[in-house]
Amino acid sequence: MEPRRGTVAPELDRWARRAEREARRTVVVRLRAGTDPGPAAERLAELGTAVADRGPGSVTGEVTPGVLRRIGQEPWVLAVEPPRGLRQLG
Repeated sequence: MEPRRGTVAPELDRWARRAEREARRTVVVRLRAGTDPGPAAERLAELGTAVADRGPGSVTGEVTPGVLRRIGQEPWVLAVEPPRGLRQLG
C-alpha cells in the first residue's frame, strides 16, 4: 500500500524509491491537529522509526524506505518532511 498522496515530501519519496532497503534518513513527521505526540511517537517506533525527539505537532526520527511508506499511510500524519537546516542570511 502506498502513502496517501501529498503526505510524503517529494524529496523523501524520490529517496525511498532509489535507496537501498536498509538505508536510513532523518525525517520530521508533522501531526494532524489534536494528535498527542506521545502516543504518536510510540506508534512510529512500532512501525520501525528510531524516534529521536518529539514535541508539540511533530516527531523527529530516522527511517528506512519501507518505514517511510508505512508512516505515510497513518491517518494522523499530516506530512513527512526532511528536517530543515539553518540557512545563513545575507
